[in-house]
Amino acid sequence: MSLSQEEMDAIIYDARDGDLDFLKEVFSEIVPGSVLPTIKDDITLSTPVHMAAANGHLEVVKYLLSLLPHDEAVALVNQANESGNTALHWAAFNGHLPVVQLLVEEYGADVFAKNSSNHDALFEAEKNGQAEVENWFLSKFAIENDVRVEEDGENTKITFTPGTESKELDREAAEAEKSRADSVAAVADSTASLSL
Repeated sequence: MSLSQEEMDAIIYDARDGDLDFLKEVFSEIVPGSVLPTIKDDITLSTPVHMAAANGHLEVVKYLLSLLPHDEAVALVNQANESGNTALHWAAFNGHLPVVQLLVEEYGADVFAKNSSNHDALFEAEKNGQAEVENWFLSKFAIENDVRVEEDGENTKITFTPGTESKELDREAAEAEKSRADSVAAVADSTASLSL
């Protein structure tokens, strides 16, 4: 089943406005939920999930994503619009922490995805003064992570191990202090032998 752009726009606008009752009526009586991934604004390429997330409509986001098998919902959550923004970028930018948490924890939203301006969701939250979202990201995905990137085109994988950077810096600082102490001792020994 395919929808006209006018029909898609109506669904997108209702998601933006948080009209859960209308969306439930549409997807239970008029169109199957399986068409959800095909519904996009013809100019911005934003989906109903983008719009609901951007406006903090947690129950609408939950409902829309429940219409799809989990793997399709994950793909929709990570779908970028024409500016490269995902639903997570918009939720973070507008400070909608419960939506951010749902997208990340339940649907694996890619927190490292970059938009066309090369910004990830953390940057968007920080740029727009959304401290609660920013702090959640920082507590969940600490800056001092050992990040490994395995480049493979569209299948690039990013893995990280929290906390390794500070442990490495502590080890290096201890080694530097030992080296400094050894140097001071060596200089003291050589100076002492010169004065004899």
